[in-house]
Amino acid sequence: MLTAKKKDGTWITLPEKLSTTLLMRLRESGKYYCPCCKAEMSIKAGSVRIPHFAHKNNHSCRASSEPESAYHLAGKRKLFHWFSSHDYHVELEAYLPEIEKRADILATIGGNRYAIEFQCSAIPENEFIERTKAYRSIGIKPLWILAAKRLKRKTKHEFHISDFEWLFATGSCQHPFLWMFCPESNQLSVLKNLTPFSPRTIFAELTTAPLELLPPHKLLPQECSSFPFLPAWRHKRKNWCLHVVKTARRGDPFFKRLYLERMAAATIPAEFGIPVKGMLLIKTPAMEWQGWFYMDVFGKKKPGEMIYMTDVLRHFWKHVKNGEIKFRMLPMLHEKSAEYPLMQYLQLLEKMGYIAKVTEGAFTVEKRMSVPSNGEEGQKLERKFYHEHKLLIEQGNIQYNQG
Repeated sequence: MLTAKKKDGTWITLPEKLSTTLLMRLRESGKYYCPCCKAEMSIKAGSVRIPHFAHKNNHSCRASSEPESAYHLAGKRKLFHWFSSHDYHVELEAYLPEIEKRADILATIGGNRYAIEFQCSAIPENEFIERTKAYRSIGIKPLWILAAKRLKRKTKHEFHISDFEWLFATGSCQHPFLWMFCPESNQLSVLKNLTPFSPRTIFAELTTAPLELLPPHKLLPQECSSFPFLPAWRHKRKNWCLHVVKTARRGDPFFKRLYLERMAAATIPAEFGIPVKGMLLIKTPAMEWQGWFYMDVFGKKKPGEMIYMTDVLRHFWKHVKNGEIKFRMLPMLHEKSAEYPLMQYLQLLEKMGYIAKVTEGAFTVEKRMSVPSNGEEGQKLERKFYHEHKLLIEQGNIQYNQG
């Protein structure tokens, strides 16, 4: 902790650097107490750790149970000064007794109160969600910022993020993003246009700016006017088709069903695994949940026959119940129906001419999806499919702020 209370109730915030003389003076000037649990604290300072307060005894403080690294201490100090420099009312390590929580930073911006949490280490999912709900319960908007050093980048647009890091995704299904900060470079970054290929692999755009050049009131990132990931997505999809059987779990229901349908991963229709808006809600890869739709419903129909949404949703939720389709936990994202990506997929198929809407909740099949007989034919059909529908797919994935 960077702040503490003296016996007379006055607050003290430790400077970034402490001379030996000042350190001795502070230690001799009286006792310091945790503003959360009231336990006595001592000043820790040395050549390695930056100056901070620590509980004197092995004390369990409900509001500050998480150990803090130098990276974390430096990060929240710099974020605090950033908000302060723009004349906002800001409190460092503000204790909120009504929920027994201590926010890294509490800022009032435009009449709204924000709890800014700079998170460097993983915490349990339930703790993240509980803190988020607690802030909201007293009218405070939580803003979680991830430590930039946690980001794992594979290529320009391909990243690996864990289930914990997915919790930081904020915004809306139309415009999802997550914030990151690096106190060492003093740069704030945003990962936007989040497009998951698998539970941990995503395609996204990373933009970074020095903290001093970015005013807090412009924190919302710009809309994405393009979808530059399609070539990389197709390459990833091709590798999945060729190699997924090597790592597939024995007895996996999806691959077992493919076998029963006389298909293999290398010979699935090109219409499996199309990126659609809102797909981050579903943790299961698009290759699979879109494949289930084909095997359960579409593949059983002939041109002219009807498809009913009640039937589509019945199969969809059956796979959810069986654990074959799983959702992501996204507590910071504006709420949207779990069926939203499925609806986006059907809308895309309608635009591509595979189905036609007859009435609300009812479609006719206009043309079938081609199932290739071998891998070579599969690649030819895939190239033909994306040549014909590239613009539709890209336009359908352009991200925008939700009004």
